[in-house]
Amino acid sequence: MGLARLAGVPTCAAVVILAACGGGAKQSAAPPETARYVGSEACRSCHAETWSTFSRTGMGRSWYPLAGAEIIEDWSGRNTVDVARTGLHYAMFRRGERFFMRQSLVDRGRETAVDERELLWVVGSAHHSRAYLVAWDEKLFQAPVCWFTKDALWDLCPGYEMKNDYFSREIDRTCVFCHNGRMTLRPDSRNAYEDPIPHGINCERCHGPGSLHVARWARGETPTGTGDPAVVNPRRLSTPLRMQICFQCHLGDSKATERVARREVRLEDWRPGQPITDAMVPFRFSETTPHEYGLSAQVDRLLLSRCFTESAGKMECVTCHDPHVTVYRADRGADFFTAKCLGCHDPHACTAPQATRAKTRPPDDCVQCHMRKAEPDDHRHAVFTDHWIRRRIDEPNVPRTRFGVEPYLPDAYAALPPADRAFYTARALSLRAHAVPPENQKSIWPGAEKAFRESIALGLGDPAASFFLGKALSAQGKHREAAEAYAAAYAADPADHDAALAHGQALLRARHLDEAERVLQAAIDLHPEAAGPLAELARARFQRGDVAAALALYRKALRLEPWNASLHENAAMLLSALARHDEAVAEAEEALRFDPESPGVRRSNATIRQRASAAR
Repeated sequence: MGLARLAGVPTCAAVVILAACGGGAKQSAAPPETARYVGSEACRSCHAETWSTFSRTGMGRSWYPLAGAEIIEDWSGRNTVDVARTGLHYAMFRRGERFFMRQSLVDRGRETAVDERELLWVVGSAHHSRAYLVAWDEKLFQAPVCWFTKDALWDLCPGYEMKNDYFSREIDRTCVFCHNGRMTLRPDSRNAYEDPIPHGINCERCHGPGSLHVARWARGETPTGTGDPAVVNPRRLSTPLRMQICFQCHLGDSKATERVARREVRLEDWRPGQPITDAMVPFRFSETTPHEYGLSAQVDRLLLSRCFTESAGKMECVTCHDPHVTVYRADRGADFFTAKCLGCHDPHACTAPQATRAKTRPPDDCVQCHMRKAEPDDHRHAVFTDHWIRRRIDEPNVPRTRFGVEPYLPDAYAALPPADRAFYTARALSLRAHAVPPENQKSIWPGAEKAFRESIALGLGDPAASFFLGKALSAQGKHREAAEAYAAAYAADPADHDAALAHGQALLRARHLDEAERVLQAAIDLHPEAAGPLAELARARFQRGDVAAALALYRKALRLEPWNASLHENAAMLLSALARHDEAVAEAEEALRFDPESPGVRRSNATIRQRASAAR
């Protein structure tokens, strides 16, 4: 049962056009399934120059250890960030050759709820920003503060100013798919990976797994000029398939685009040379916004451009970009992009006044007038180019008012069975609902509910339809109907963790304790690595009045997720109820450490301290 979503704000991948081993005929498919990923070092000896220039691009520098990296941040002067309304404080500093981020609450000079982590990995080329990763038992999490290059300052990472996840945002498979080379999850893990971890996006992101190609030339075969079908050369692909290599990460406006994972397909199984719709069904809001665009919306915006739509397939990403060479290189000509425009446009067609043109040339005056540069709506302290090429870029900032969705690739969407079309549309609406303000969600959830019901009525046999229908109903407060949907999903696939957890929670809500405990215990037996069923079974034990048993279950859950603030908070309340006050205070402090701004956690902490003080 495929309940995972393809999500997040992807940022780093592009299409590669240089021939790997000479020219040749069109290539129309991905490399053979027997090919394995071997890493970019295997490519270096034969493609030294290309390897060298690519390693200096944003993609080639997308992920690397902080230790030994060039120091561009301020670790000792302007190295703090404060959230005035809550007292949250961050300090970034180094001890010798190691780097740390310290999170705490500060009130009248007193520091509490201290959480200090070593920063291990950098994500980001530093052209615009750097994000940092920390580890807990080899599981990777994002740190909440980033370095922003343009303004040379520390600040909360993109999105954290709206919802701070502190040190608990998991670096899952959908994160690493676009931010690094091929990474393999360890068994039963969401965010721990097999060694060696690649240092940046590499050749195989666009050329596919290279083991058969490397083996062929290691045998000493002589190049024939016809290419090697064991590896993808995007130059030999059709234009749509070549562009869809870029789609895997650059079709991703976080405020407008949803890339819905195909049912029963693993994202990691997609290969360059395959249609992107083999792995995902991309949607966008039907209403476009001329002013707002996202960090990773290059393809999203290009597809809106007349230059693209009226080019009869001539214009594509590589018309202007060679992904093997950074656009920030010092030897790039001042008129580089204008020259690209003049490949199709008559220079005498420009209607800008000569005086204006003289002032703006060089640099690329076509781009200055027809491609807006501004701060993306999902990434502060940076200026990016809006790839919607248009006559006027000074339109007023008009917010989106309609929240329907449409497929990006309508022909591929139309080829799907009707039940699948309804399901993927419903998923797109559901996922988009989580990305808009609460006042706009009310108009989205009914459409998602309707489409999920349609997919079930049309005979979709996947239990995911019932599960996600339950989510849409729950979001609307229709809890009785949601419980029926969760029960249907669980009946169809009792082994699925998400369906079992949702069904168990619904049973608890209805106070059907015997049945809830049976479902949750079965989930624990099937998924011993998961903390959720343990925590819900603890709730059931508490509802029966068995506080000691509930506490024991929370302890087990905490061994699996020691960073989970709600588990610490619940354990603290139970310890307080058992008059184990010192332990309760310690657990409450841990809850505050992992969720320092939560009003609920702060209230629990104060209550538990008051009880402990009164008992002394």
